[in-house]
Amino acid sequence: MQRKNRDLSQEQLLKTITSLLEKAHIPYMVTGALSVIFYGRPRASHDIDFVIEAEEKNIPLLVSTFSKLPNQEFIVDPHLIRDAVKRKYMFNLLHLPTMLKLDFFLLESDEFDKSRFQRRKTYKVFGQKMTFASPEDTILIKLLWYKDTKIEKHLIDAAFIYQIQEKQLDKTYLRSWTKKHNTESLLKELKKINLQMYY
Repeated sequence: MQRKNRDLSQEQLLKTITSLLEKAHIPYMVTGALSVIFYGRPRASHDIDFVIEAEEKNIPLLVSTFSKLPNQEFIVDPHLIRDAVKRKYMFNLLHLPTMLKLDFFLLESDEFDKSRFQRRKTYKVFGQKMTFASPEDTILIKLLWYKDTKIEKHLIDAAFIYQIQEKQLDKTYLRSWTKKHNTESLLKELKKINLQMYY
C-alpha cells in the first residue's frame, strides 16, 4: 500500500509541476527515469527530472512561479534557482510529504542539448498536457551515460525504449548521433538484449 501511495504522489507531483510550468510559459521537458518509464521500462523511480530553458532575465519569473508551491509541502530555495540559471547548471525542489526530489537542469548551448530540446514531444498524460524528451533522445542520453559509467541500468533502459518503440523511431537520427557520440556499437546491442530478464 505504501508503494501505491507513493506512485500516486509521484503522479500528482508530475501533474502539479508540469501544470505550473505550462501556465508560466516556461519551456521544459520531462527527462530521466520518467521519460524511460513513459516510453518503455516499467520500474520504480525516486526522482523527477526536467530540462528547462531560462536566461538570467527569466529568474524573477522562475522564482515567482516556484514560490506559488505551498511551503508546507515543498522546499524551494530562490538563491539556488538564481545561481543555477546564472551558471547553467541545475537546482532542485524537495517534496516533503514523500521526500521525492525534483531536479531542474538548465538547457545548455551544446548541439545535442539544443537538438533534443527542439525535438521534445507533447502528449496528454494523466488528463493534461505534458512535454517529454523524445524516445530517440532518451535512448541517446542513456547510451552516453552507459558509455561514461558502465552502469548496466542505462543500457537496459535504452533497450526497453528501443524494442518497444522500434517501429516509431527515427533510425536515421539515432544513427547520426550515435556516430557523433561514438556509441554506434551500443545502439546495435539494444535489439539483442533479452528484456524478459528485467521485468
